[in-house]
Amino acid sequence: MSRSLLVVLLLLASSGLSLADALPKALPPCPGPSTTRLLPVLGVNPSEADLRALLLVARTVRDIPGRQGVGEKALLRAGREAGGLLSEHPGDSTLHALAGERDLLMVQYKGFPAGMAYGKKAQVQNDRALSLDSKNPEAHLSKGLELYFKPWFVGGSVARALGEFERANALRPGDPRILSWIGIARHRLGRPGARRFLSAALDLCPESSFYRARAQTMNPRAVHP
Repeated sequence: MSRSLLVVLLLLASSGLSLADALPKALPPCPGPSTTRLLPVLGVNPSEADLRALLLVARTVRDIPGRQGVGEKALLRAGREAGGLLSEHPGDSTLHALAGERDLLMVQYKGFPAGMAYGKKAQVQNDRALSLDSKNPEAHLSKGLELYFKPWFVGGSVARALGEFERANALRPGDPRILSWIGIARHRLGRPGARRFLSAALDLCPESSFYRARAQTMNPRAVHP
């Protein structure tokens, strides 16, 4: 196990998650808010697990007041790590999808207009991921996030985002993050079943304040305790 992954697992454990929950697929499906200032420490040889850990940290602290600086540091490291990994594995669909998610998070952290250039980068990475493997749930999830957050006048579409989330769910059923996004998109479109999907995500992660906040507010950017 890399040092960076160990640090993140300890961070998650301090948030009320067990290491046993965190070990499958390297990262747990039920994140909670960070309670330390720790970040993954990059090793000599970066890995996909390290990249996922950095993105998890950035997502976890993004909407917590006073913690954005932690997320920005994670994203800077994630950018370096994604670049290195893609130079070694240019045909890896999942790595392109993770790079696309990193760029989308940069948009959210930087805001307008500083973050706009990252939106185009996210689109390029997500489209590349799907072209390499049209059955990759990670690629469909990342593309859905891009379409959900992108303004309509530059090609964004919540309806298309929902389609991507549903494809991801068909390819990887039972993932709480995907189920949660289906619920969020259905709510925004006024379609039935939104609360059912959000509740399903919370049922899978009953201790997660993130999924609890979403189920209560139907807001993907709700401020978490």
